[in-house]
Amino acid sequence: MSITVLVLIVVILALVYTFTNGFQDGSSVTAAPIACGAMSELQAMLVVASFEFLGAMLGGSSVVASVHDITSWPKRPDLLPVLITALSAAVLWNYLTRILRVPSSSTHALVGGLIGAMVAAAHGFKYVNIGHANDVIHSTGVVRVLLSLFISPLIGIAAGFLLLRIFAILLVSATPAMNKVLRGLQWITVPILAFAHGANDTQKAMAIIVFALQACGISHSGLVPLWARIITGIAMAFGVIMLAPGIVKRVGYDIFKLRPLHGFVVELGSEAVILTASVIGGPVATSQVISSAVVGVGTSQRMKAVRWLVFKDVFAAWFLTIPCAGLFAYVLYVAFFHLIKISLH
Repeated sequence: MSITVLVLIVVILALVYTFTNGFQDGSSVTAAPIACGAMSELQAMLVVASFEFLGAMLGGSSVVASVHDITSWPKRPDLLPVLITALSAAVLWNYLTRILRVPSSSTHALVGGLIGAMVAAAHGFKYVNIGHANDVIHSTGVVRVLLSLFISPLIGIAAGFLLLRIFAILLVSATPAMNKVLRGLQWITVPILAFAHGANDTQKAMAIIVFALQACGISHSGLVPLWARIITGIAMAFGVIMLAPGIVKRVGYDIFKLRPLHGFVVELGSEAVILTASVIGGPVATSQVISSAVVGVGTSQRMKAVRWLVFKDVFAAWFLTIPCAGLFAYVLYVAFFHLIKISLH
């Protein structure tokens, strides 16, 4: 199989992965405005899809560098099968969690896929850059990714909890008419949250595309081509339009029934976490941050109002995604590349 064909397969799978990210994490972005009546399902899809695309176009490249820091694999053609199996594993996991209606992390799935594929290809952790954790902002390698992925939900819970307490004090004398104002404000917070998600999550697919271009010698820089931004932005937008109603229901209704104030606070807290992560290069999981903010808001409102058994499934998915996606990638690599011994030329 020629190198050109393998590069094309990587690009196509990167777009499919971004599409699945759109219906997986994008459904979490639309959950709050739909649940609290700020937007109809159609309005939420169109608004979120549009600003996800803008996030891909204007969101910078800090996260791309963090993804590249996961591996020390030389930029040569044998990296291409690793990328193909990593993306395939992430896509399989995203479709599986959609069927199960669990708001899982596309980022976790890709990281797990990359690690599993590299271990299978190198027969060990030779090219997995574990990195170090001197502090959160200056951490490196896989450690940096894991810190971002596991700390951001905690920050999301704290943000949801504290922001609701603050707004509850500020609006203590508010009349029911304030609900209309809060629904209106979500026409500002939802686009910002969608932009933040588009900026952070599309960069992971862009990083894989840049990897592929470097592996085949087309590019020798870490810069993201304009065409890669455009196609990943489009794939993300189409993924959002293919909304996953089960995930919307799980995030917006089942964990904790969101009202206008709750929805506004969830969006405000989530976008603050995700935008900050995008600036410092932290590849966070949007679905995790939003689900965590919902838990924070619900706990702040009334501890018993949170359906903890529902959240238990979401929480379990956070910890299962990386090992499961890694196992998928390992098996796929062995089955499709090691056994048939694809020749790269």
